[in-house]
Amino acid sequence: MVKMSSIPTVKLSNGLDMPALGLGSSAQFGGYGHEATVCALKDCGMRLIDTAARYYTEESIGKAIKDSGIPRKDLFVVTKLWFTNMGYESGKKALQASLKALGLEYVDLYLIHWPVCPDGTADPVKCRQETWKAMEESYEAGLCKAIGVSNYEISHYEELKAMKCKVMPQAAQLEFHVMQDPNREIIKYCRDNNIVMMAYSPYAAGKAFALPKVKELAEKYKRTAGQIMLRWIVQHGIVPIPKTAKVERAKENAQVFDFELFKEDMAVLDSIHKESSVKICGAPS
Repeated sequence: MVKMSSIPTVKLSNGLDMPALGLGSSAQFGGYGHEATVCALKDCGMRLIDTAARYYTEESIGKAIKDSGIPRKDLFVVTKLWFTNMGYESGKKALQASLKALGLEYVDLYLIHWPVCPDGTADPVKCRQETWKAMEESYEAGLCKAIGVSNYEISHYEELKAMKCKVMPQAAQLEFHVMQDPNREIIKYCRDNNIVMMAYSPYAAGKAFALPKVKELAEKYKRTAGQIMLRWIVQHGIVPIPKTAKVERAKENAQVFDFELFKEDMAVLDSIHKESSVKICGAPS
């Protein structure tokens, strides 16, 4: 068995410790494999596993958790509310459905997947605010240990402040990779508001593997291109959640805490977006 470096944690604003690296599980994009998931949990030291109602992997994740033999208390399970269930009552029902699918009594982090409301919603702002109220109440009831959002813009966070919410998002998922500006406004906003960020599409949907600068650094550090990109994200203080259906890739992804990129190499990767920029996910409305 390959010796894995231990995965550190980051602290959310409520004091909850969250692993600094996770495993994604978006099945519709080829990102879920049962063997790879069990391996990541059992053999690679992964403890954060990310799913969503929209990924259609919650039941599979529940089975992988059981098959791994890892105690529930040692895991950090994340799932998300899909936009078709936005609203106060529907939001609460959606969490119960996710818990049932996962076979769990609680999740560690529950997120609003998109700041978009169902077609025909008369007042989207009110819809998002009522959904957040349901999230807060679920948090208070212990059904989720932390709550957050995904794909939110600054204006959406400001809506929460306007409603004088009891709890601001404790974590946020966003698209983050070397082909985007690592210092754009939403990144600064989350840092200023003590919101821990999680990076999906850490390889820019595979597009970043072909970048010459990434390849050069992989050769310099004797690492894979994927490890270089994940390490870059980690050093920006953001939690990457790469998905994979391959056992070997799961092992590779876990080995990014036993080396560090030099300051000048971080700067090289920071500047890639100036020449090669791409946005994988469409902007919310």
